[in-house]
Amino acid sequence: MKPENKAALQNILEYHVSVGVFKTDMMQDGQTINQANLKDITLSVKDGKIMVNNTANIVASIPASNGIIHVIDAVLLPPADK
Repeated sequence: MKPENKAALQNILEYHVSVGVFKTDMMQDGQTINQANLKDITLSVKDGKIMVNNTANIVASIPASNGIIHVIDAVLLPPADK
């Protein structure tokens, strides 16, 4: 990795981390969740399927000692700074 890309990678990785525990049965259509990089993701719920930012599907949820890992089928890219 080039040193000049370190901040961009950190931003992408932090966009995949929420501070809190969000169980899938508590997720609602249109819900926004703030991420570790201080950007929001938006959830869509339709027919029991949950999508993140209309691009990634939650395909599995794994309980962990410090929360829940939601496995998604795409990489989320944070919105550009304005």
